[in-house]
Amino acid sequence: MAKKVQQKKTPPAAAAVSPRLPVMAVTALLAVWLLVVLVNYTAQNGFFTLPPFAPPLWLTNLGRAGHLFKYVPQLLLLALFSASALLLGATLLRAVAGPDNKDIGGLDWLLFSLGLGFGALSLLTLGLGFAGQLNRPALLSVLGAACVLGAVRFRADAAGRLAGLLAEVRSLRFSGFDLVLLFLLALYGASALVWALAPEIFFDSLVYHLAVPSSYLQEGRVLAQPHNLNSAFPLLMQMLYAAGLLMSDDVLPKLMHFATGLFLLGTLFAMGRRWVSVTAGLLACVIFLSMPMALINMSSTGVEIGSAWFTALAVYALLLFSAREGGPGPVFDRTLLLAGLFAGLACGTKYPALFTVIAGGAVVLFRRPAGDAPRDYGLAAKQALLFGVAAALVFLPWPLKNLFFHGNPLYPFFGKLLGGQLVDPVKWVIFNSDCFSRDLGAAFRTSGDFFRFVFHPWYITMSGMGNADFVGPFLLVCLPLLLLYRLQKPALRHLALYLAVMWCLWALSTTMPRYFLPSLSLLSLLLAAVITESGSAVLKWTLQGALVVFSLYSAQWISELAKSQEGWRVVFGLQSRAEYLSAPHSAYPMPYYPAMEYINSSLPPDSRVLFAGDSRSFFCERKFIGVSVHDVHPLVLFARASSTPEEMQARVAAAGITHLFLNLGEAVRLDKSYRLFQWDDKSLGVFNAWWARYAEQLWSDMRNSQSDYRLLFVYRLVPGGRPAAAPQPHNYIYDLYLKGLEK
Repeated sequence: MAKKVQQKKTPPAAAAVSPRLPVMAVTALLAVWLLVVLVNYTAQNGFFTLPPFAPPLWLTNLGRAGHLFKYVPQLLLLALFSASALLLGATLLRAVAGPDNKDIGGLDWLLFSLGLGFGALSLLTLGLGFAGQLNRPALLSVLGAACVLGAVRFRADAAGRLAGLLAEVRSLRFSGFDLVLLFLLALYGASALVWALAPEIFFDSLVYHLAVPSSYLQEGRVLAQPHNLNSAFPLLMQMLYAAGLLMSDDVLPKLMHFATGLFLLGTLFAMGRRWVSVTAGLLACVIFLSMPMALINMSSTGVEIGSAWFTALAVYALLLFSAREGGPGPVFDRTLLLAGLFAGLACGTKYPALFTVIAGGAVVLFRRPAGDAPRDYGLAAKQALLFGVAAALVFLPWPLKNLFFHGNPLYPFFGKLLGGQLVDPVKWVIFNSDCFSRDLGAAFRTSGDFFRFVFHPWYITMSGMGNADFVGPFLLVCLPLLLLYRLQKPALRHLALYLAVMWCLWALSTTMPRYFLPSLSLLSLLLAAVITESGSAVLKWTLQGALVVFSLYSAQWISELAKSQEGWRVVFGLQSRAEYLSAPHSAYPMPYYPAMEYINSSLPPDSRVLFAGDSRSFFCERKFIGVSVHDVHPLVLFARASSTPEEMQARVAAAGITHLFLNLGEAVRLDKSYRLFQWDDKSLGVFNAWWARYAEQLWSDMRNSQSDYRLLFVYRLVPGGRPAAAPQPHNYIYDLYLKGLEK
């Protein structure tokens, strides 16, 4: 008689987390903490003042949905860019990670390919700019080459992975609560999309996120902009916007940034699903979007969401390497190399993302390997070096650009150490204040200051209501979970180490919550893992229920904020784009668009316009020189360097400046805080004489109503001087100086 074969039982999966205290004690502590947060948040913040079940903005205008068809061209162009990025990125991913990388699943392949593809398209656009070929035919050639390359390599690079992706999608199973989370994500997405389709009025975008690439397009090349220090920041996202502007208007760049938000959510879902569950992945997405700050930034052409996506891709690849079973692996590990490349792309989005390399290196060096493998710090150091070198090589174009244009690879920072162009000392103080740079001396000055520094999550949550700090209450409610639970899975432990390093670097350098947004997206994943694996049904459903309620309020806030900006009126056909941009809005004071309409329609094509009084220069379709509030104005620099008005005019002409635009209303608004024109007696005298001889007013728009206040002027700078019989234009810049003396 044959022996009965006894099948071995599959051991249960290891718990992702475990409580440090009895589960009942943890649940009781969290219940008390939830009550404390809600009582204080209700008293100090207006978050709960909106009706949670009011119909959102898009639903109330559903009858006008036909107007959305006017955005079909931009949506098709977004699809073209995405397809080109996917095809190009798939080829790059095979070259970097190898054809049979076991770490990368089907959904991972899609996300990593898109990330590499968009990063490559940005750097290729930068290359076109340096080559003086920043034009539509050259860009279409790049996109076409990417598609052809991807099509040729499809069978080798993408066919198998695509089949794996489809198999993964078919295998997904959603619970009832998962469907609730998907509904919330759809609610968020619809509300944010309406905002994303509106014309851009975000101040930073009009100053540099869109203005700098627009200037490059007018010149047909990348060039130095010494009077806008923002142009020296890493511009990975901005070069994608440049590509978008070559093909369409500002709505396409807005949709590009919105799309990176969708890709970020996909990355969070993939990470949560891999290491915890489908529910954890969806929960991470909802936790992240429950912060109104996230959706506000997702709806504009900022860089935070794009930076968060590239950061998440870097951390995902890093955790695939660090949490892998079977030992620490070789020095040259392809998955680690991929993580380094994504870290370099993240660094290319903004300077604070450089912290990604430090935190990622800390994970490589100090991680505890999976299983019982011993630590090998020598090997870990070499692997950390590989990670850092890969990131540095991808980041390299940006410091090289600054070295060539400004003489300082990290301009405007470390000027005294690295040399090159220096920022005016007065302007540098203002710049640091606007960046919310951390004053460590002030943080330790008194016990009260130190208390606020240590407990800054509480104070940020209670007071935040803007695009830079509106985090909502849920993260604060859940933070104690990180102290009350042990992280058992290596991936979660390594993620916690990464976030701890990032938090320390952020907290010591700035007080701006928006700069921590990439890490907050990953914190959402960590909290989702702890909630879903908490071991307490009461705790899990209490927090998940609270998240659903908070999410309804957050969606209402997004709808309300979008409504207050009034861009939805353009989206649904109630107002023209020109009418909208010509009127003031809460985030768009002293509108300058009417002057841009005049400049674009009336000035010669070879004109170059110098902006004065207004640092916003996007929408100008002539060559222009935009000046940030953190730079000394060129008129002041020209006057300081000149002894006579003729000498000043020679300097103006050498800069190619033919016209001057003045937004006097904006200048009056900003001058008290920013000292737009730093005159001394000599330079003021030279300027006044120059103005009297060379300035000729061409156009003005002066309105003094409470709802529409404008003081807009366009001047021609007459090369040989204004005819003696011509009327002398009023010198409003001198009036601004006199007004400053009265303060």
